[in-house]
Amino acid sequence: MSLDANAVGTKLDPTTFEWTEADTILYALGVGARPPHELDLLDERRGPGVLPTFALLANWWAVKDLRSVLDLGSFPIVHGGQSLSVSRPVQPCGEVTVNGEVTAVWDKGKHAAIEVTTRGTDGDGELFVAVGQTMVLGGGGFGGDRGPASADEPTGPSDATIIDEVRPEQAAIYRLSGDRNPLHIDPDAAKKAGFDDVFLHGLCTFGFAARAVINSLGGGDPTTLQSISCRFAKPVMLGAPLRTEVWRRDTTVHFRTSQGSVVALSAGTATLRG
Repeated sequence: MSLDANAVGTKLDPTTFEWTEADTILYALGVGARPPHELDLLDERRGPGVLPTFALLANWWAVKDLRSVLDLGSFPIVHGGQSLSVSRPVQPCGEVTVNGEVTAVWDKGKHAAIEVTTRGTDGDGELFVAVGQTMVLGGGGFGGDRGPASADEPTGPSDATIIDEVRPEQAAIYRLSGDRNPLHIDPDAAKKAGFDDVFLHGLCTFGFAARAVINSLGGGDPTTLQSISCRFAKPVMLGAPLRTEVWRRDTTVHFRTSQGSVVALSAGTATLRG
């Protein structure tokens, strides 16, 4: 592997993603929505409402071949951070074309970070912009820029705290939306990779956090969430509670998602419409 700033500008092959209301309902179940309190996300007779983070399924298909595109070899890669901004509400059915490009490469010392920006468009124009960071473990040390520092963590009492249950089958449900990485369902695969056990997909945890923001400050209406971002700090285990603390500061929302004393999502920010 020869990773450096010359990778910036590398374009990924465009992908097309189609979905139906069944896909949006399955996604909502995968990120923790449950009847009877979240029927607007789960009942086709009510729309259904679509979580904005559903757009990251289309994004995932666009970036899933990043390892081969940049010839990262066998270096372990993990999701380091993610942001999403939607131009308008995601509909229950649709089709979007996603174009991606490497927009930054940072040298973190021992490790490297690759930023990929994707844009999803449909017949009405741009639907979303997603910016993700992939950490290449052991890929640093090439003398590049370290990149921006993480956002400050919120202080003081939170305005709301949402407790969710990460069910033992949570990752098995979420993987049906596309990401079949065996680390999230096969204990042998997880242990071979150096983990104690299987764990939840990072983007699934991200979806839990989006629901927490929507349910605490957006009145349960998914169309209120315009943008959301965070850093992936630690994996989330299955079969245990998940806590998302939410702070509202003027037009910006801050959040932090933890499991016990372990912070899973840090530097969380979001914006709401209206």
